[in-house]
Amino acid sequence: MLKMLNMTRCFALSIIVSLSGCSSDGATAANSAKTNVPSHVSDLAAMPVADYEVLFIGNSHSSANGLPNLVAILLESAESGKTANAALAAGYGFLDERVNDGVTEEALKARQWTHVFLQAQKYSTTGRYFYPTLAAQTWIKSVKSLYALPIMFPEWPRYANKEEGQRIFDLHLSIVSQEAACVAPVGLVWDASIKRHPDIKLHAVDGNHSNLNGALLTAYVFFQIISTQPANVLEYIPEIGVNEVIQAKLKAVALDFHNLHLPCP
Repeated sequence: MLKMLNMTRCFALSIIVSLSGCSSDGATAANSAKTNVPSHVSDLAAMPVADYEVLFIGNSHSSANGLPNLVAILLESAESGKTANAALAAGYGFLDERVNDGVTEEALKARQWTHVFLQAQKYSTTGRYFYPTLAAQTWIKSVKSLYALPIMFPEWPRYANKEEGQRIFDLHLSIVSQEAACVAPVGLVWDASIKRHPDIKLHAVDGNHSNLNGALLTAYVFFQIISTQPANVLEYIPEIGVNEVIQAKLKAVALDFHNLHLPCP
């Protein structure tokens, strides 16, 4: 019995080319702004050392529309001379499916990451069922043992769902109450943006993944956590492929949560 678990979220993650299979809205601009995001262990180890070393462990929500690339672009744009690597752990699946998969742990140990995003905790789309969170807690411990900062990445709500963002966020708060980590307020920021700017679409046509606007809004949230700087320090970045007005509006929404919400303990 699936218990209404959202199993429709695709998991193609192993290479950047797979993004088109999950969400194609505006992906070209975001993906071409930097070189391809590496995923295989040999490629991870070969990257030159950067000031920011960011690893994403998750499913297609962590890769669609070049999210890792966007985060790296923002980090490098904010501070002259600073460099950033952003990579994807190869494979696919939920966090509990990655335990002992022979791939994810290798990626985690491939280099000295500064920040690791953990996404794809199972949850009930109806809110009626509970899925164990022990695997998420285990990954948090593993990240901390390697002296990187673990950041939980709760997914944004599905299209027109007004309660899911808060519920998924609360689920991740319960995880970090058991094992301390940061929690990115992604769903809360999306809810605020949709309410404030209903004309700015954030979802892909499937109503589940992000389009480029949604990926950029999420990247602003991550930028603020990683850099500890507010999003408004960033100037307009034309190569992202989102116009200046929309960039300014999305930064303003993210900034409100930077001022009001402390994602890290």
